[in-house]
Amino acid sequence: MLFAIVLILICSGYSLGHSAFKAGLPVKRWAFAGTLLGPVAYPLFNTHKQLAYRKAMGRQGASIAL
Repeated sequence: MLFAIVLILICSGYSLGHSAFKAGLPVKRWAFAGTLLGPVAYPLFNTHKQLAYRKAMGRQGASIAL
């Protein structure tokens, strides 16, 4: 049981690190958060990725949703 939990944490850290690399975010920070928190860190990552995108785009990325 403990081995499965450790394996899930390591896989989560690797996947978040890979996703952070693809999104242009700090890899070490998100890999560590994924290893420490596991799959719980994924919603935090998505939120941070959206905020970073909005900050980078500024007013040019604004769209009108009807």
